Amino acid sequence: MQATTTQQERSRGWRRPRWLVAGLRGLEIVELTIGAILILGIVILVMLQVLARVTPIDNQVWTGELARFSLVWLSFGLAGYLLGRDEHIALDVADHVLPALGQRLVKAFSLLVVAATAAMFGYEGLDLFTSDSPIKSPATGIPLAWIYFIPMVGMALTVLRALIEIIWPSSHQGQIRVAGEVIADETLGADGDALTHAALGEIPPSNDEETSR
Repeated sequence: MQATTTQQERSRGWRRPRWLVAGLRGLEIVELTIGAILILGIVILVMLQVLARVTPIDNQVWTGELARFSLVWLSFGLAGYLLGRDEHIALDVADHVLPALGQRLVKAFSLLVVAATAAMFGYEGLDLFTSDSPIKSPATGIPLAWIYFIPMVGMALTVLRALIEIIWPSSHQGQIRVAGEVIADETLGADGDALTHAALGEIPPSNDEETSR
């Protein structure tokens, strides 16, 4: 089993150092915590707007503005997290046609494009953050420079994750995710309804149970 794991790691690329793995796990916890807070904030702010429409409660303008800012912060702030876990929406076209080396080159090229694009976004965000603009948001009064802080950090982390994936690539092939849980394709091969069982939280029947039936 250990020899098989070592062979798979060699085929994927260089093995990631332990300090890097631990650092990425800590970073993911921070990103998920911030993302959960932003999602909770969006839900609460939107619910306040809904209640203001159906109840005598006064509608506060700042709730809608802060909800929009939170959505922007959520989108840009978790971009690096999604890139590192290969959970962005993508069309895998060349992956089923090219050989392993071709797939690796296409993956590296796409990561370089993502890193370059995120670097340009991050540079513009840094320019806006350090511009010392006196402009503030009209409702919440947040300085315009601080509005670009989280997107700037998110783009910087996206560049970092893209470079890490190029140097220490992680293979996400043969995996599907249901509610964040990774399921290998071998499970699907053993039981065609494994995806359904996983979505329902059930344990798929084993081969012995199927034979007895």
